[in-house]
Amino acid sequence: MSLRLFSFTLFFPGPAFPGWMVGVCLVACLGVGGCNPYSEIRSELSPADQMRFDRGLRSATPCWSCHDLTGDAIKVGPPLLGLFGQQAGFVKGFPYSPALRASRVVWESGTLDRFLVDPQGLIPRNRMLSAPLVDSQSRTDLIFFLRLVSGRAPAD
Repeated sequence: MSLRLFSFTLFFPGPAFPGWMVGVCLVACLGVGGCNPYSEIRSELSPADQMRFDRGLRSATPCWSCHDLTGDAIKVGPPLLGLFGQQAGFVKGFPYSPALRASRVVWESGTLDRFLVDPQGLIPRNRMLSAPLVDSQSRTDLIFFLRLVSGRAPAD
């Protein structure tokens, strides 16, 4: 599929962006680990933890629609960079609910686990709109992934 995309962009350039530039970007990207932004993190993990990381990445996919997992972009939800060890409501400029701002929750594995199961149960009247993540293995893998990509190594 990548090769077909490359040849399409190379020979049929669009008016706003030269097709050859897209082709060059694709070739450069494919030359550095297949565009995996997490390849450096994964390379430092054991094979078992790499599998756990990959499962966590899959579990995090729905999170991307509302949260920036590795940067500081404010979307529908706050960015999650530096999440662990922070008190809920720590991102400046994000309009948190009064309930979340008033909570004394500190984001660690246990509190995040409880929040992912039942956001309203941990912090009533918060604005998190998400289906509960009821599968405990998915939550554990997601928390493992988030700890690694949010800038703090896993403690568990």
